Amino acid sequence: MKVPDVVPVIASQRSPHAWKATATAYLPAAPGPAAALDLLCFHHAGGAASAFTGWSAAVGPAVRVLPVQLPGRERRVREPRFREMTALLDDLERELGPYLEGRYACYGHSMGALVAFALAHRRAESGRRGPVRLLLGAHAAPHRPRALGSVDGMDDLALARLLIGMGGMSETLLDYPDWMVAATSLVRDDLAVCASWRPPPAPLPVPIDVFAGVDDAMVGLAGASEWSRYTTGGCALHPVPGGHFFIRESPETFLPLLAASLAAAAPAAHGGSPAAVPADARRGEQA
Repeated sequence: MKVPDVVPVIASQRSPHAWKATATAYLPAAPGPAAALDLLCFHHAGGAASAFTGWSAAVGPAVRVLPVQLPGRERRVREPRFREMTALLDDLERELGPYLEGRYACYGHSMGALVAFALAHRRAESGRRGPVRLLLGAHAAPHRPRALGSVDGMDDLALARLLIGMGGMSETLLDYPDWMVAATSLVRDDLAVCASWRPPPAPLPVPIDVFAGVDDAMVGLAGASEWSRYTTGGCALHPVPGGHFFIRESPETFLPLLAASLAAAAPAAHGGSPAAVPADARRGEQA
């Protein structure tokens, strides 16, 4: 039995000519009109760009949301997957080049947080333009033990049950063994990407906002707060109701926090001063 690869993709209203100029498989839907700030969104292990559906309306017109689709899932299901971070970063820079030269921020969830952070480090080390802000969700600071570092010894059924328990896989897949094996194989490859990379010692001069589910035992608020050592630009911890997938469980809390953090970066694209982020949206800020 094959894993279905038919996934709804929202059609763009931009002209075909406008899309052709910047077409890349990493952006499954044509980008909307230019905005003050682009937000590149990187999904979790085993996930896909569809995790960010509906975010544009939540963050407002000053931010253009660009969900990034890694190969091997949804409409890219037949493409080879990456198992090593350096090769993935090479491809991201090549394919997303035009979007990395403007004013942009990055949100990454779980595995995506590490990808976003690694991409920012790559850009800083090479003297190229980096994100004006990093927004990292559901991932402990990278020096902490890997949350799913023990899955190498698990069989597919055990891994599937673990993922179901944390909200990362539908229990329905247990009734379809071929689909289950395909899903766990995807997760294993994504986790291999994470395991292949270690952060350089130098902190980034980029503000970091960290979002953590208060019930996420894999990350924990203490583990999330330790991102503060990886930036000289300030770090704020935002606890969110829910577990590892709080973006699905508590969007009514998370999305306003996300929008408030982005508001600090977006206005500067018009020459104005960055907006102040409300105090209740920046609790736990570190120096």
